[in-house]
Amino acid sequence: MKKIPVLLAALIFVHSAHAAELFGTVEAVSGEVEVLGTNGERMRVNSGQKIYEGQTIQTAGNGEVHIVSGDSGLIALRPNSNVRIDRYSAKGEPADESVFTIFKGAMRSITGWIAKRNTSAYRINTPTVTIGVRGTDHEITVIETATGDAMPGTYDTVNEGVTVIRTPQGELEVHPGQHVFAARDGHAAPRLLAQHPEFFMRRQLRIEQRIQQRKENLQQQVRNIMENRADTIRENHGDKKPEMQKNREAIKKRIQERRIRERPKP
Repeated sequence: MKKIPVLLAALIFVHSAHAAELFGTVEAVSGEVEVLGTNGERMRVNSGQKIYEGQTIQTAGNGEVHIVSGDSGLIALRPNSNVRIDRYSAKGEPADESVFTIFKGAMRSITGWIAKRNTSAYRINTPTVTIGVRGTDHEITVIETATGDAMPGTYDTVNEGVTVIRTPQGELEVHPGQHVFAARDGHAAPRLLAQHPEFFMRRQLRIEQRIQQRKENLQQQVRNIMENRADTIRENHGDKKPEMQKNREAIKKRIQERRIRERPKP
């Protein structure tokens, strides 16, 4: 009988999740990872699980999770992280967007076709900064309190592409191989670091090796989608050419007729 309340809670959790837009699917998980619904319900995350807009993913000290998004992107949450999917839509429409908030911890993000089509549609918020991208593989880390060489604030490392870090004090472009820091107190503009943060290099990740091959496959999917979209646009434009030509000829004929009518009579 004790299983009934647990099952009921799970059904309520799934029902509330399906009312929101689908964000993606859990591809790999290691350790303890939970997802919080908008109603406050918690569930353990398993491989193959669907993740929805509005949900928050939390990883424990031993937890990691990789999620493939609907636009063929990928996010990898590191241990001790808390990330919310604020808004997500991947319908092939102008309103498509991908917006996250990272409260603490770290997330590697490999953008999909949403950011390729419209860079302003992709954004990551932290307590310190807003991050935009230009077709990117980057990693954000949010440190809450000083620990050793890690100062409180937001760190961003770019592996590929470009990110733009914005604060009320200014903004900074970050290019491949660069690392930027924005202090949590918000009294200074973002600044480039001379070298990779040491805490970043000391961490141990269990399923990181999966990313490179998966990244190549996903990026090929994105290229195919973008090429198909370009072909569709060209085809649609080509279909309209005869009609456009006919309209141009009709307009030209009307102009000629009007000129004849307006020509002074002898």
